[in-house]
Amino acid sequence: MNKQRQSLILFLVATFVWTWGFYAPIAIGQHDPYAMPWMIFFILGGMGPSVVGVALVFILFDKEQRIDYFRRCFSVKRIGASWWVVILLTFPIIFGIITLIGQLFGDTLPQMKQFISLMASPLMWPLAAFISFMSGPWSEEFGWRGFALDRFLYQFGVIKGAVGLGLIWAVWHLPLYWMPTTWHAQMGFQLAGFWSFIALNVGLSLIMTWVYLSCNRSILTGLLLHFASNFTGQLFAPVSNSFEILRSILIVAIGLLVCLQMSRNVETQRTRAAASSATD
Repeated sequence: MNKQRQSLILFLVATFVWTWGFYAPIAIGQHDPYAMPWMIFFILGGMGPSVVGVALVFILFDKEQRIDYFRRCFSVKRIGASWWVVILLTFPIIFGIITLIGQLFGDTLPQMKQFISLMASPLMWPLAAFISFMSGPWSEEFGWRGFALDRFLYQFGVIKGAVGLGLIWAVWHLPLYWMPTTWHAQMGFQLAGFWSFIALNVGLSLIMTWVYLSCNRSILTGLLLHFASNFTGQLFAPVSNSFEILRSILIVAIGLLVCLQMSRNVETQRTRAAASSATD
């Protein structure tokens, strides 16, 4: 077994043990994860991917690799102007398109309760954005995109690697479906719940992989896309079941399209380089 695969397995096992270890008492006892003292377990459990990812960076990486890792976590220079547009506008545009499609077929409009509340209290926007950023992107992406993604890509290639990571990312959330007050538990195991959530995570993983590779392996893009997806969803919520399903389908379709196109471009470049060297 090569070192890449060993470190990937170590990351996944440690992340699941960490997170599910903290989540288990909440789920088994049917406690409210947003009430003390269970909120402490909930927060610590959610930090699993980033905690494990960063710990393995210090344990397994040499000095130069660690410096490169943290540069990719925080440097904005890797992200070109056009990619900022992709990061910031992709999900608002997707949600807007789904809303328009829903209206054509008689679906109910998103209730946008948090958006309405924030518009009534504009000073709360920074706090709401900060909480959203810390509760998912910050607590997860130093591990999922920061540590695991490169190893998935090395082992399985772009499409299979991104899909595989997306599936594992979705399953990692499973204990949340037994915590009564979470969104996941309220949606349950219906098509517009757990199953559309799996598809959503796969689609997000594909899109995030596309941007990650296009921005010179910028881990920061993972944090920003995760935030953009979560925060946009929170602003539009609650939405209908058909909205949830269509969102997952559309994001998977976009993710597959951009990753397939990227893979084709890479193969084309390789073919041209091989042809050029053969004629030299």
